Amino acid sequence: MPTNDLAEPPTETGRPALRTGRWQLPTGRATSRKARRAFRRALRRWGLGSAADELADQLTALVQDVLARSPMRGRGAIDLRLELRESARMLLGEIHPLPARPGAGDQAEGGAGGRGIIVLTYGRRPGRRGAGTRYVHRFTWWRTDSITTD
Repeated sequence: MPTNDLAEPPTETGRPALRTGRWQLPTGRATSRKARRAFRRALRRWGLGSAADELADQLTALVQDVLARSPMRGRGAIDLRLELRESARMLLGEIHPLPARPGAGDQAEGGAGGRGIIVLTYGRRPGRRGAGTRYVHRFTWWRTDSITTD
């Protein structure tokens, strides 16, 4: 369910407004469907038009990839945050495991501390006949919260 799916109002400096969305989703079979639906709604609301569906599909695949490689692997729930940096044509996402119960601390059950990071850049390359080709570059990684030192 969306917990915060609002765009910030336009800035007075003329800079593009930062658009963010945040959702808490259970992990499991329904995660992809719910994430795709939330992404699609947010991207359309943020004015990405015809690119919204393709970008939502790409983002959903990235969420699946991060969750498959994370220590949580289908346990518990996640806090999913998405940010649009329109001037850079970039979507940034973070996936955090939620504690198993309120007040349980910052780590999800099973010691799955960390976060998944998603970066997706998109745009259109000029074509010979003016139409151009849409492109998407995507990156994911899991960052653990613990740093070990020798």
